[in-house]
Amino acid sequence: MITPALTRPAPPGLPEPNRPTSPPGSAGPVTLVCLHHAGGNSSAFREWRDALPEGFVAHPVRLPGRDGPVTTPRRHPGLAALVRELDEQLAEEVPGRYAVFGHSMGAMLAFWLVQRRMARGGPLPELFLAAAYAAPHLAGSLLGVTSEDAVDALDDVTLAERLRAAGGLPAELLARPQWLRLLLGTVREDLRLCAAHRYVAAPRLPMPVHVFGGRRDPIVSVEQLRGWREHAAGDFGCEILDGGHFLVQEPHAGLLPALRRRLTRTVPGPQAVSASPGPRAVGPSPAPTRTK
Repeated sequence: MITPALTRPAPPGLPEPNRPTSPPGSAGPVTLVCLHHAGGNSSAFREWRDALPEGFVAHPVRLPGRDGPVTTPRRHPGLAALVRELDEQLAEEVPGRYAVFGHSMGAMLAFWLVQRRMARGGPLPELFLAAAYAAPHLAGSLLGVTSEDAVDALDDVTLAERLRAAGGLPAELLARPQWLRLLLGTVREDLRLCAAHRYVAAPRLPMPVHVFGGRRDPIVSVEQLRGWREHAAGDFGCEILDGGHFLVQEPHAGLLPALRRRLTRTVPGPQAVSASPGPRAVGPSPAPTRTK
């Protein structure tokens, strides 16, 4: 794993930390782009569509080739190619102001999506949110799988048991191998993507960065979550909630209320933008309350 040189200035052509992220005069709703966990799909955020604060709309992302028949999981083309496809897809689906949220594997995809947009001078999110994933320079595996070969070496029973122990698989599915086989094909594809990830030094994110984690997460430690600070040029916050790894599926953990608070505190609503004399520059927002 390569340790990033994050203290150096951004290379020429990349945005500085105060670069505006919204089109001038943009007064429409702010879209929250939601990227799901390994083995999941956009339905993980179904309940978010009507649960965000006024002025925000949820946009659960359908990964290229996902949300189709589960009998034929698509082989990922590689992280760089997948991020490029996502960038092109979202350019059409989300033309205005936006924030981005990634859960587990989705946090990794969100990070590299923003990096790609920074490199090409594209529109940036006004807020970066991540949950249940180690900072990019510390990441490289999920469920203890550190290589693509290791993914292939795991038999279905062992993989299913690891998922169950992490809270991502109902115990009753272990008794239904015909259903399990369909699910695990998609899980394996996503685990290969995560295991193949190798960090290369990247500029810090110029927008506020806020991460969430579960106190009882058996996969990602609190220190790995706090490592995201190294990737924030300005405002950074880390909230540890009373949950496990699959915070999106654990209503009692309080992820959605915490996310709503962060959105309303950090991102100005449409009225605030339309009333301002010009585009808002990204800068430090009030210091977040951190739960340890």
